[in-house]
Amino acid sequence: RTSGKQHPRRIALFGGSFDPIHSGHLAVARAADRRFNFDEMQFIPASRPPHKLKQHLAPFPHRFAMVALACTEHPHFVPSLAEAGEDFSGTQLHYSVDTVRYFRHAYNEPGDRIFFIIGADAFLDIPMWKEYETLLRLCDFIIANRPGIRLEALRLVIPPHLHGGPDAKRGKDEDAVAHGSPVVARLQKTTVYLLENVSSEVSATEIRRRASRGQSIHGMVSARVEEYILKQELYR
Repeated sequence: RTSGKQHPRRIALFGGSFDPIHSGHLAVARAADRRFNFDEMQFIPASRPPHKLKQHLAPFPHRFAMVALACTEHPHFVPSLAEAGEDFSGTQLHYSVDTVRYFRHAYNEPGDRIFFIIGADAFLDIPMWKEYETLLRLCDFIIANRPGIRLEALRLVIPPHLHGGPDAKRGKDEDAVAHGSPVVARLQKTTVYLLENVSSEVSATEIRRRASRGQSIHGMVSARVEEYILKQELYR
């Protein structure tokens, strides 16, 4: 949809198990979209998240369908098959660094920027991710913070040698991009931003638990996702 635009594009990548995608995810996405004014936000249901190999997930086609339904009311939100695999089963192992490389190849015009949206807890674990230093060099990061996590704790997981000395011009450009979002760290080629005040009490675990007992999940997911879960009898 944005391929015909001449100006540099801002593309956000928002990945997760999305089992199911819920109102908390959408609140983060809308807040980030308002703050950074994306041309497109790609919602990427994870195939087999490397850190959740032992966790049973709903089949990939169901999780993708729910993401697609949740995206219908938002013109910038796009459901992505980046980790679906050739057979659409989502059974292959995908790593974030490879997914970002895929999008860097797809959006490679001068000035195009890729933003990776991630929760604060996940960012604190990023040193355990595959090629995490490469990942931090490949794209900008937007950390959705939650109460109790300090800025300094987020900075400490970034290797010191990745930090870059920003010149004044770049600092002004970054301020214009972020519309007031605090900068966690300016790296040599990328920037790590903080997205504050979007914490949510909704959890996918609680939604699955309630659905398994036949209890209402109204308001915890979008109306179309709620209808899908009920009709498909997911989590029952």
